[in-house]
Amino acid sequence: MPWTGKDFASKHNKKLSGAAATKAADMANAMVRSGVDEGVAIATANKHGNRMQRGGNFKEHAKRMRETA
Repeated sequence: MPWTGKDFASKHNKKLSGAAATKAADMANAMVRSGVDEGVAIATANKHGNRMQRGGNFKEHAKRMRETA
């Protein structure tokens, strides 16, 4: 920590590339800064990064998550 997209992908999720890897790294970094355990941050960022990589609508998903919280 802090991770870059390339660094995050090489260490935590080799399937990620480009924007998905960068977003996952940004997400994990932000979560750790806000006090979330590093392992939880990595797992959560991987989950969302994989969804982005497959073409999932990340913004719509994030909006739904905020509405249910």
